[in-house]
Amino acid sequence: MADRHHVDPQTQPSSIDRIALAHEPIARLRGPTSPDGAVTLMLSDIADAGSVAHRLGSERWEQLLSDHHRLVEQLVMGYAGEVAKFDHDGFLASFQSAHAGLHAAVELQRAFTEIATALNDGALALRIGLHSGFVIPNPEQPQGRNAVLAARIAGQARAGEILVSSSLKHYTQGDRRIRFEPRGEYHFKGLVGEHAVYAVSTR
Repeated sequence: MADRHHVDPQTQPSSIDRIALAHEPIARLRGPTSPDGAVTLMLSDIADAGSVAHRLGSERWEQLLSDHHRLVEQLVMGYAGEVAKFDHDGFLASFQSAHAGLHAAVELQRAFTEIATALNDGALALRIGLHSGFVIPNPEQPQGRNAVLAARIAGQARAGEILVSSSLKHYTQGDRRIRFEPRGEYHFKGLVGEHAVYAVSTR
């Protein structure tokens, strides 16, 4: 039986929480284009960003954020995705397919590891969460519960880890390059039911 966890949002919201819970419109969020109408959302931030900023100092931290933003935009665009919003060290992106979103996440982790190596900071890493679901464009809050779920999943990721929902696993589990490890079932505050979460690795 899978482990079950009850998770409350952090007292101080992270970048991914601020993006997911934002009330302003995100007009650039791409609508569903897959055959069954699902869209894949990726939310991510830099793990323990406050400590990283302190270690690097303001100048190197701002340069890291700039490099990170450029890397995200290039990789997301390369997988036919779109960055809907940046919030300091975090971002929200959408993809036309679950496979594209997942492989973009894997490549992003690898590329960011190279940045950490160049900075000689072994603790520098991203947290990434992905979820595939149905998004109904809405001028008030277009991302809805799917972005909140992706954010909650990303919030459970350890540094350097990619966590995904059961629906994303369902869409991509035929890909033999990817391995999924069960990480238990979570009851996230503000979301109904229990949500199975899986860690991703490459073969």
